[in-house]
Amino acid sequence: MRASPLVVTLALIGLFVISLVLGYVVGEVFLKPAGLAQQPAGRPQATPLPAPAATPPPPPVSTPSPRPAVVPLPPTVAPTAPPPPPAPTVAATIAPAPPPAAATGVLFRVQAGAFLKRENAQERVDQLRAAGFDAYILPTAGLFKVYVGAFAERANAERLAERLRAVGFETLIVRQ
Repeated sequence: MRASPLVVTLALIGLFVISLVLGYVVGEVFLKPAGLAQQPAGRPQATPLPAPAATPPPPPVSTPSPRPAVVPLPPTVAPTAPPPPPAPTVAATIAPAPPPAAATGVLFRVQAGAFLKRENAQERVDQLRAAGFDAYILPTAGLFKVYVGAFAERANAERLAERLRAVGFETLIVRQ
């Protein structure tokens, strides 16, 4: 008994769609960067530098909300000021902020590794610090990238990269 070409075509299309959906779900589960809850305790987090905004975001659209009824206070009670908003918390960084760039806003960093796991990146940072270099981690696009230095001039980054290569580390100069 032969299956009709229409049935075979529909079955193949169905299998293709199922594989696409399954690939998407698996990709979402396994390729997401590790969340803060999965980070080892006791190690400070790196904070990525904010990207310069090309255009300001549009103002939020406000919707009118119903006003609460105003209840007058008795004359003997003085109104109290609302409590001040809580102070924003600053996440701990692995290294101090790099020096500001020149007027162009371009930084040249010496990259000494890119890792899928934060533990591996931290191990490289420890190796670099043991060798006398001030290394730090910046999470970028699902990777934990290890950098040493941030310079406004490429020549300074090239000199540092040469020093790192002389000690045995592979380097890459990144323009950001």
